[in-house]
Amino acid sequence: MTVAIIIAVGLVLGTSLFHLSVLRWLSGGASKIPLSGSMRVLLIVLTALAAHIVEIVLYAAAYALSVHTLQLGKFSGVPVDGALDYLYFSIVSYTSLGLGDVFPDGHLRFIAGIEALNGLLLIAWSGAFIYIAMEKVWPWESCSET
Repeated sequence: MTVAIIIAVGLVLGTSLFHLSVLRWLSGGASKIPLSGSMRVLLIVLTALAAHIVEIVLYAAAYALSVHTLQLGKFSGVPVDGALDYLYFSIVSYTSLGLGDVFPDGHLRFIAGIEALNGLLLIAWSGAFIYIAMEKVWPWESCSET
């Protein structure tokens, strides 16, 4: 269990620091790119999506390492045979979708639970960032009539 805790804490720290660096770049370095408000929001949304995909891939790699090398558990349900299967499970966990066709056994359950919590926080962080960016750069038209 100690190894699973270390992996989970490492993944939370790694993905959070990566997410922080992406959002800092979007608010700093990317702001120097000359774009209209709409295109800037699109850049922010697509970059945040790419960051989430990278974070999901990190978790998928950790699952593969945990199963094949560290033998912390296995997956039950639909067979998990390759990289795409680990990626699928990671996406379902990260987004808290939890379909249930693939489920972890052993200490992998702890990592999957932490991934769901971590994904929820990182997705909310991106949502808040996008909202703030839209407040600053989105060209809102008045809805009131005079």
